[in-house]
Amino acid sequence: MASTSQNVSIASCSCGGVQLEAVGAPIVGAVCYCDDCQAGARQIEALPNAAPVRGRDGGTAYLLYRRDRVTCTKGASLLKNLKLKGSSVTNRVVATCCNSAMYVGFDKGPFWYSVYRARFKGNAPGLEMRLQTKYLPKGVQLPGDIPNYSAFPMKLAVKLVFARVAMLFGR
Repeated sequence: MASTSQNVSIASCSCGGVQLEAVGAPIVGAVCYCDDCQAGARQIEALPNAAPVRGRDGGTAYLLYRRDRVTCTKGASLLKNLKLKGSSVTNRVVATCCNSAMYVGFDKGPFWYSVYRARFKGNAPGLEMRLQTKYLPKGVQLPGDIPNYSAFPMKLAVKLVFARVAMLFGR
């Protein structure tokens, strides 16, 4: 994990049984509207006593952090992976104590976790973009407060490349 002199953000499940620490600023704050994020949100929201995962506009807000910057400091044994399909490499991780959506991780591949922004209390880092807006639910109109992209923008790819390079060099 990175130096503790950096800013640490705390993400907790609804009941406080699970806690994550994220060090430093996120790679990006984004809302995703893709079919998989909507289906994953519905899967989690169908669990007993689960809090809503999607916003009123149907999107799911995430803060993307490098894996080496996120640590489960409480309740790791309460985390459970959920998959949309058995063959999927994507895991939507929930806290089983209260069925709170905690983060999206991967069996292999990407070097980041997409931590559900709603898990951060207080002053969660801001959102910078909306992604995959071509999958918006019918009738939803998005504001123009942040950029809205119909797919994955080059801006996101560049941020991910820079984060990966920094990770490789231990920064």
